[in-house]
Amino acid sequence: MQKEGIRPNQVTFVGLLNACSHVGLIEEGCQYFELMTRVFRIEPLKEHYACMVDLLGRAGQLEKAYNLIIYNIGAADAKIWGSLLGACKVQGNTKLSEIAAMHLFKIEPHDAGNYVLLANTYAEINKWDDAERVRKMMSERGMIKSPGCSWIEMLG
Repeated sequence: MQKEGIRPNQVTFVGLLNACSHVGLIEEGCQYFELMTRVFRIEPLKEHYACMVDLLGRAGQLEKAYNLIIYNIGAADAKIWGSLLGACKVQGNTKLSEIAAMHLFKIEPHDAGNYVLLANTYAEINKWDDAERVRKMMSERGMIKSPGCSWIEMLG
């Protein structure tokens, strides 16, 4: 794009950061984020921060991801906290899982998926009492996690 004189915009950088996250290009993703803010003077949106939290979380840099949320984002949304919670599950970090989950429980109190993710985080590291406590909380609130499904439409 730069060779052609095309200026990247916010959408361009969401795509770049997302791609870096999914293929594990941590340094490159951080460089693009820096380029976006310092060179192109593009103010990061919550989508950019969610990508960065995902990028850092997948790389096991959970504290850095958490600090990015705390020190750079006014009011993080469910997508951002969900990215951290998902990364914490993969990395087995219950301390930050609990923090992210508590924020998600306030933002989306009826989203059973957040409770299931926290319970599964506990279960993966054999914290069965904690996993059961979260499942009981869901039950007391009348929450049921719907199973995932796919649809195929036959035309014909």
